[in-house]
Amino acid sequence: MSDILYTPTRERVVTANAWAFLHWLRTTRGIDLPDWAGLRRWSGSDKAAFSQAIAAFARMPPMPLRLARHVGQREALVLRRGDGSRLAFSRDLLCHSRFDCLPRAGDGSEETRVVPADVAAPLDRLWPVAALIRPLAELLLHTDLRPDDRLLVVGATWPWLAALLEGTSVIFAVASPATLLASAAEERATILVAPAQALAEAAFQRARRRAHLADLRTIVASGGPLSPEGRRRVYTWIKPDLLLLARTGDTFWGNPLEPVLVQHPATPAFLTPPASTPATR
Repeated sequence: MSDILYTPTRERVVTANAWAFLHWLRTTRGIDLPDWAGLRRWSGSDKAAFSQAIAAFARMPPMPLRLARHVGQREALVLRRGDGSRLAFSRDLLCHSRFDCLPRAGDGSEETRVVPADVAAPLDRLWPVAALIRPLAELLLHTDLRPDDRLLVVGATWPWLAALLEGTSVIFAVASPATLLASAAEERATILVAPAQALAEAAFQRARRRAHLADLRTIVASGGPLSPEGRRRVYTWIKPDLLLLARTGDTFWGNPLEPVLVQHPATPAFLTPPASTPATR
């Protein structure tokens, strides 16, 4: 049985943010890194240069900023409850000079309009650019996030809320393994982030009618990778042509430039010193 579960096409590789970033480094900074491993090592050995490059590549302003820096009527933030009801906010509202305009618990608003504290607090504050470098690097290079993506997240809101910086629509959902894929289909999610156990259980449910996941191109298992059997299930019962990644803390599994393996080695996250190499799982 092959150790490779999925090999991204040449077109998908050369259109990945990580590929563009490596090319941009060569042409604008004279830094020639051969591959993902080289990029990761450089991020840990020369943190200042890597941080400056990410800030420039992401076109970050020099002054502190709020996470929602784009305007428009398109959905920017969606809070989706377990019953399928949803509360959506446009970019114009999130780009308000103060996030105080949004209702939250204790202000007399109806329950259906309450914004959870773990969402409201990060949107309320001004962020120094330095504090956003690592989230941006993880989102752009590892997750391969795009402005037109619809990012569906089940679980912790950070660092995924930082996707608003790129103009991405972010959907935070309360979903069980039984409803996870249906929620992704209903939201037309292009990237799905969920705990590894929930993904494994969702992949094990051989529903009579599969969820329509034509838009989904990437799954990120949070809290660590799925088991080899769970990874195989994803490609058998969810979708055969998607990128399967995993992350937790200072560790990544997989990347957008290389094939997805049955048992992928763990690698340090960006800005982690090269000597700090996690064990293979």
